[in-house]
Amino acid sequence: MTDSENPQVACRLSSLHGTPVLVMATPDDVSSSEIRRILGATYLSEHGLWAFPAYWPYLEDVLRDLALVLPQVSFDDTALKHIEDCRSGADKDFVYRDGFSFVTKPFEHQEQALKHALKHLRCGIFYDMGLGKTKIVIDLLRHERQKALILAPVVGINTWYAEIQKHAGGELNAMRLIGASITAKQKVLEQVQAADVLLVTYDTAKRYTSRIISKFPYKIIVADESHHLRSHGSGRTATACELASRAPRRIIMSGTPSLGNPLHLYGQLSFLGPYIPGKDFWTFRKHHTITQKTNPRIIVGYKNLEMLNQKVQRVCIKKMKEECLDLPPRTIIDVPFSVAGEQCALYNRLVIEACAELEQGVLYEAAHAAAVLQKLLQVLSGMFIMPQPPICDGCEHVQACVLDKIKPFTKACLKETTPRPQAIKRLAENPKLEALEELLEMILAEERNKVIVWAYFKGEMDIVSELLESKGISYLRVDGSNSHRAHEYAEEFNKNPEIRVYLGQISTGVALTLTSAAYMCYFGLSYKLDDWLQSLDRNYRIGQASPVFVYRLIAEKSVLAYVALALSQKEDIAAMLTDRIDCVLCDRGATCLRDGIKPFSKGCVYKDKVTRVITKPEPLDPVNLLRKTKAKLQTKVAFMGG
Repeated sequence: MTDSENPQVACRLSSLHGTPVLVMATPDDVSSSEIRRILGATYLSEHGLWAFPAYWPYLEDVLRDLALVLPQVSFDDTALKHIEDCRSGADKDFVYRDGFSFVTKPFEHQEQALKHALKHLRCGIFYDMGLGKTKIVIDLLRHERQKALILAPVVGINTWYAEIQKHAGGELNAMRLIGASITAKQKVLEQVQAADVLLVTYDTAKRYTSRIISKFPYKIIVADESHHLRSHGSGRTATACELASRAPRRIIMSGTPSLGNPLHLYGQLSFLGPYIPGKDFWTFRKHHTITQKTNPRIIVGYKNLEMLNQKVQRVCIKKMKEECLDLPPRTIIDVPFSVAGEQCALYNRLVIEACAELEQGVLYEAAHAAAVLQKLLQVLSGMFIMPQPPICDGCEHVQACVLDKIKPFTKACLKETTPRPQAIKRLAENPKLEALEELLEMILAEERNKVIVWAYFKGEMDIVSELLESKGISYLRVDGSNSHRAHEYAEEFNKNPEIRVYLGQISTGVALTLTSAAYMCYFGLSYKLDDWLQSLDRNYRIGQASPVFVYRLIAEKSVLAYVALALSQKEDIAAMLTDRIDCVLCDRGATCLRDGIKPFSKGCVYKDKVTRVITKPEPLDPVNLLRKTKAKLQTKVAFMGG
């Protein structure tokens, strides 16, 4: 075939929302399906052109695919120079622009991540909590001198604002799109043109997407704690990806991007670019998971992880604490407490009721299993949240509500839209609280000591608050009602020697530094692995100079003991419940954890009984448990001596 019969296809360099792209018209003799084989191929219908990413490292993939699909492709001079610059710069260390200097000196691992992020237009910073990821991005913003949109959880917004004041030296004007009223947010949006950095929570971004895009011409977007984008189908992930599509430079940051599940990475990688994870979510899921043959909804294993790792490693930099910091030792100690009397009777009754339902052939739904677990955890903390009254019983609208998935006490409910005040029953005896009281007395006996106390339920926080007040112990309390001010409370806790206790709800333990406390006590445990990992590292990070001691209050053979063991082994119980795996209530759950037996694998009691899960949570024996507890309490002072 002559050159006239096989004309060259011209490809030139262009820009899409500031992102360098290669563009070309559709060749007459090539189908659209063939062009779509090229990495990142996007048809710009308004221009009648195909666009492909032209930034490192994906430019090399595009060039390879173009050569395979369109061997006759050619590039104009601008595109050729861009390709040459990218290739030559790939092997060189990044050089800062003239005049750039640090306001605060970075650690070696921070500067390494900064150069990586500056070199890659799309990148992930997967550093352990406490390694200073926020400073890395602030230095990048100062270097690039472009407007940036920061997406973060609500408890992280004020932390970002304070860190910008500290590390930017007044060079960056940051605004926070927060406030209780719509008017307050609208006022910020009217003035946002003057901002260099706009700080927005994930939920606020969802409500103000179009206004942010129209009012604030950002060129950089950052997803802080990007594990919030793990659910590919959530509105939060869709909003973040829509906002990201407008920014050429995109960064994801997390210390826990994936909790052992490769599907957690899909939304985060899609934020960087839809072609980075590959195909659509269901193709991605099929490519990386092994499902149960009779029920494809149930994932029993993973595959092709080396391919996924290669995708992640191309643009993401990962560091662990032990690689970067010389931190003092941290010791986690489980402190036993006895369960007897009314508490034990109520716990066992809940267990027996759960077993009775299963004997009747009832399969636990995820929500039901979580509800049972939460009730058991509440009882072990000496309280019980009373359920809302069964207003659906006998209601004429029940059938319609079931079909339309309308829940009681919501705006759509046709009988009662307002939830009634939450009633909490306190148990007469609370051995767990007594164990916490002993711990606090031991820790706070030394005047310079401070302690962080974590609780899961607000009812638990009320119990602990009353204890601290009765003892005259000065403390700060942070829960969902004031978590937007968590950074302020953390600062006050660190600076004020009179405040001895930081009482926090576990879910608020994100993006905070509490290094003035070398002691930590878990009065309550969340079964969510994220909550455990985030809260655990609040005082074990840059700035901690003392040995750290973490105490968990545990009742032997209870679900609390199972939760503690699972969290220590980084097993995500919340994911188990979501996947309809009731390991948390199985009498063999702890044994399987210790022996490394995974759900539906060899040795699992559910392997051949996926359609009817049989669980037997174990009632507590108050006599034997009390005897063992007393024996352990005799040695408690010895192992708490540090």
